[in-house]
Amino acid sequence: MHDQIQSGEAFEQVRTILLQEWDPIGVQDAQGPPNEYDGYAEEILAMLSTREMTTEEIAAHLLQMAADHMALQRTPALRTLCTHAAEHMMRTSLKHGYRETSGFSSADAKSDDRIRQFIAANLPVLPVPGIAGIRLHRAGPQSGLRRLAERDPQFGSPYWAHYWGGGLVLARYLFDRPESVAGRRVLDLGAGSGIVGIAAAKVGAAEVYAADIDPYAIAAIELNTALNGVTVNATVADLTQGEPPEVDAICVGDLFYEATLAEKVTAFLDRCLAQGIAILIGDPWRAHLPKSRLRLLAEYAVPDFGEDTTRTRPAGVFAFA
Repeated sequence: MHDQIQSGEAFEQVRTILLQEWDPIGVQDAQGPPNEYDGYAEEILAMLSTREMTTEEIAAHLLQMAADHMALQRTPALRTLCTHAAEHMMRTSLKHGYRETSGFSSADAKSDDRIRQFIAANLPVLPVPGIAGIRLHRAGPQSGLRRLAERDPQFGSPYWAHYWGGGLVLARYLFDRPESVAGRRVLDLGAGSGIVGIAAAKVGAAEVYAADIDPYAIAAIELNTALNGVTVNATVADLTQGEPPEVDAICVGDLFYEATLAEKVTAFLDRCLAQGIAILIGDPWRAHLPKSRLRLLAEYAVPDFGEDTTRTRPAGVFAFA
């Protein structure tokens, strides 16, 4: 292990996260032995000492342990649990980890220009599977996103650097049914990479807005929209806290993966619906999707975040009513 890692303290923190935040078989509730996950903690700590490990790779390892060693189903809830634990582990490991001399300072990491430069230089431009005409900056094994996380403790999960099933199906639907947004003012809510807003702009939306709570997502959206030759007005904001925006349609992809968030988004969409705003939702049938409120418009087989990108799963486009 790298000599800058204080292994004892780091090990205890990883084990604590496994017991208190991961624990898929309820060791804590059953008052099991505190060393139940020691072997797992050692494996993960070794992974965390590798410079290029990502949150997604740690989450995938946690999921594999739960499936292979504990015979658990790979449910959306278990995937979410593994992702949250992995995010915490990454943040914790960075407190004890590497200090590279790359010239990338803390101030630089919080600079919009510096973030855009990093994304442009390290996330390759790739075509979007199943959607001709859109290319996005997408994270790969050598993208080094951990270097951003090391410099900014507010850096969260880089969901904006990956494909998500709901965004993919919404973008495909807009290309198949351009009349759903053509000539209208459209908001891409929780925009991530900006793929849905880009699709809306390409098929003739009058104006397109994108909102996300992560400034890294906004930087990615600005790069991706320029790359695709469209204009999208992107802003850092949690619009679900306020009144309905002045738009004609709202596109919502992948915002129903967690119960509290799903409740907040649904309440906001209710307010928007009352103002006559049309709402399209894209989602791969996650557990907290408000299915009783939805009318299925189309279904596609697409890859989803956190899964093998060579595999696909059904995802739907819905009208919220």
